[in-house]
Amino acid sequence: MKLLPLVLKNLLRKKTRSLLTIGSIVLPLFVICILGTLLRALEADPSGGKGMYRLIVRHKVSITNWLPGAYDPKIRNLPGVVETLRMNWFGGSYIDQSAKNQFARFSTSDADRLLKVFDEATVVEGSEAEWVNDRSGLLVGRQLMKRYGWKLGQKVAFKGDIYPITLELTIRAVFSAADESGVYFHHQAVEEALPRVKGFVGWYWLKTDSLAAAERVPKQIDAMFENSSYPTRSETEKEFQAMWVSMLGNVKLLVGSITTIIAIVILLIAANTMAMAARERVTEIAVLRVLGFTKEKILGLVLGESFALSVFGGALGLGLFVLLLPGFREGLVNSPMGAFGAGVRLFPEVLLLGFGVTVAVGLFAGLVPAIRSATRPITEGLRQVA
Repeated sequence: MKLLPLVLKNLLRKKTRSLLTIGSIVLPLFVICILGTLLRALEADPSGGKGMYRLIVRHKVSITNWLPGAYDPKIRNLPGVVETLRMNWFGGSYIDQSAKNQFARFSTSDADRLLKVFDEATVVEGSEAEWVNDRSGLLVGRQLMKRYGWKLGQKVAFKGDIYPITLELTIRAVFSAADESGVYFHHQAVEEALPRVKGFVGWYWLKTDSLAAAERVPKQIDAMFENSSYPTRSETEKEFQAMWVSMLGNVKLLVGSITTIIAIVILLIAANTMAMAARERVTEIAVLRVLGFTKEKILGLVLGESFALSVFGGALGLGLFVLLLPGFREGLVNSPMGAFGAGVRLFPEVLLLGFGVTVAVGLFAGLVPAIRSATRPITEGLRQVA
């Protein structure tokens, strides 16, 4: 602690250089935290743990292939299955095909079961009964209501692409959940307009009564339909989520590589700053040695400057990240990436990663200049200016 005033005084000696170095730490560290948060959001469970009891049953060949609706009672009667839900991706467009008007549009053949399977969601406006009992009713996420300024009882039209029809639906209920970026309506409305699709569904959602059932039931379902015309692939919600992430490529490797490169850049910038500062004070350090400063104190002095500079920049970077994260999340939620944005939050492990990078930069950037300053002979230091 006796060296702290001297460390701070040396840091303020070249204010412009110190500020530029701090800035070069703040912004890259902010980017590292953003990348780490996005990666964690891809892997996170927005359901708060309830998703571990849910399974998805889809066609074995591709998720775009349909399954017979007749599978429902067979799956529903399996031991450990609490509830089943037949779902379809409607797709289509609202207003136009622009990115700002993209959001998830699902139809279900079992409206009365939806909130039993996704039991973390709750109706906050209107009522579930009104939606269930209205074939042209629409269940809307709260975030979408806010985004478009919709009201209960308002009619909303969706133009289909997979299903070449236009549906005019009435908002009957609003739900609150981690992901509020989608809408749900009755698949019967689609079947009435297109009789040829009747009896087929996109995939099944299942809710099980235990983790043991969640592990056992997928194998039973796939074995049951293995030799049928519509073989299945059953998986947990987490595996289903990982399948979509894998379509983006090796995201973890990409983000890890970018983070490593950024950390190295920060290290080089900080190391260059400390090397310049040490070179400028060769004679000064030699005088301190003459006055009785030991090699250990000189080592601690230079290393302390590097550490203080990095930690201060890191604290600003982490503070900036924490301050701007809510706005960043809000922007994602109100974009076509709303479902992804729902998983974004402040992850403690990301903050620890940022702090770890800061500490590592502070130690390694000042290590070489500190060792050279501490081991340089006093006579060589005094001779440099003489």
